[in-house]
Amino acid sequence: MQEKLRAYLDEVLRANRQFNLTAVRDPEIAWSKHILDSLQGLMIELAGEGSTPFASGARVLDVGSGAGFPGVVLAIARPDLQVTLLEATRKKCNFLEAAISLHAPNAQVLCARAEDAGHNVNLRETFDVALARAVGSFSEVCELCLPFVKIGGHTVLWRGQYAPLEIEESKRALQTLGGAAQVLPAYALPDHDAQYHLVLVKKTKTTPPIYPRRSGVPKQEPL
Repeated sequence: MQEKLRAYLDEVLRANRQFNLTAVRDPEIAWSKHILDSLQGLMIELAGEGSTPFASGARVLDVGSGAGFPGVVLAIARPDLQVTLLEATRKKCNFLEAAISLHAPNAQVLCARAEDAGHNVNLRETFDVALARAVGSFSEVCELCLPFVKIGGHTVLWRGQYAPLEIEESKRALQTLGGAAQVLPAYALPDHDAQYHLVLVKKTKTTPPIYPRRSGVPKQEPL
């Protein structure tokens, strides 16, 4: 698996010379910052259930996939998952399509904005897990992710050191969107001083049909 993940990271760094996929260019820093960080999602255990949100065969949506972190990484590490990479930028979609043909046949690319795709009846509330890493503010990513998740499913968000405060400030947004958030213990990455958190948001009720709002509004006017 490590060889497969290294091969994928090499692909990202090669493509990065042509267009900007990541600001991290050193292979070892990128391994820690992107690969190891992405893999943190697979460490989650559901409290009191002894299970993981990433059950075998789970449908997983990576919102704002970019260079494929964490979506492609999780698809490589867990070939049993059905991973959809949602990305709005065509050049990034082209890269992802080429990369998964080599490294992650259990993944597919959907080139669209989350604000639009979230109203597609074939996608809305059909995923077991939605992911977002380095996409936007906490309430913004909840608005973009939760409409895709079925009731009882989860959104997993990669956040920084202020995640507990973000949850506290977003209680109203979570209640509106039908989610209940739990911040997981802080973790660190090799050769990085910062602390990071994963936030697990359980979908507790149907998201009202007006969400997500039209393109740009969740960012400009967060709930």
